[in-house]
Amino acid sequence: MLRGVFSAMITPFDKSENIDEQAFETLLNWTINKGTNGVFVVSSTGESWALSFEEKVRLFQLAVAVVKKRVPVIAGVGVPSTREAVRLAQAAQAAGVDYVCAVPPSFVRPTQDELIAHYSALAQATDLPLLLYNIPMLAGNVVAVPAVRTLAERFPCIVGIKDSSGDLTLLNDLLLQRRPDFSVVTGIDTLVLPGLLAGSQGAILGSANVCPELALDIVRLFDGGRLDEARTVQNRLSRFWLAMGLGSFPAPVKAAMELRGLPAGDPRRPIAPLARDQYEALRRELRAMGVMG
Repeated sequence: MLRGVFSAMITPFDKSENIDEQAFETLLNWTINKGTNGVFVVSSTGESWALSFEEKVRLFQLAVAVVKKRVPVIAGVGVPSTREAVRLAQAAQAAGVDYVCAVPPSFVRPTQDELIAHYSALAQATDLPLLLYNIPMLAGNVVAVPAVRTLAERFPCIVGIKDSSGDLTLLNDLLLQRRPDFSVVTGIDTLVLPGLLAGSQGAILGSANVCPELALDIVRLFDGGRLDEARTVQNRLSRFWLAMGLGSFPAPVKAAMELRGLPAGDPRRPIAPLARDQYEALRRELRAMGVMG
C-alpha cells in the first residue's frame, strides 16, 4: 500500500531549455537521501505539459537507472488522448517504473462515463499499479467519487488516488468510500496533517523538492501521537503553499530550490522565472519556514 511522503519531482532544464540529466540525477539522489518514500517523475510540478513523449520516456528511464529500487518510481502518464496515455504507460512499464499515475484528460470535458472508459483502458494497458490523480485547478476535470469507486471495484490494479483538489470534504469522501487497500494521498501542502487526521496515507508534494523534511516530520510526529508538534510543523509547511502565489507554477518551486543550492534551472516558456522582488520575497518566506539561513 502506498504510504508516506513522495516528491513530485521538478524537471531541471539548462539555459537552452533542454533536460539537464546530471541535475536530475543530483536531485533524485538528494531527495531519496532526505528520506522521502518515493518519487513521482513527469508530474505537474515536473512541467509534464511542456515535455515531448520522447523526453518523458527518457525521464522514466533515467529515474529507474538512478533510483535503483531504493524507493518506488511513479511515472506520470496523464495526457488528453487515451491512445497516447496508453502508449506512454506502456513505455513507462518498459522503462521499469513501479507505478503509473494519470491526471484526467485536460482541455476537453469528458463525462464521468468517458473518464471511467479512459482509466479502464489505462488499467488494462500494463501490468503496473495505477494511481488516479485529481488536480482540477490545472486539468479542469475531476474523477468524482462514484467513478473512483467504480474503477477501484472493477480493477484491483487501481491502487490509489492523488487528490490535489484542495477540497478536504472530497478527501474525506474518498477515504470513507475507499477499498481497504486503496491509498488516498493529498497533493496539497496545507492538507498534510488534516489529511492524516482524516485517515489519508500521506502526500505527494511539489514542496518535497525543496523541504521534504517538513512533510516527513509531520508524518513522523503524527504517527507518534505528537499532534501539537505536528501542527506547528504543518503551519511552517503551509507557508510554502501560500508562497507559491509569488509567480506562475512551477517557477516558485524552482526558485526555492535554487535558493537552497539545488540545480533546478528556469521553467520552460511561456512560464517565466521569478522577478527579483519575487525572488527576495520567497527567500524571506523560506527563512521564516526555517528551511534556510
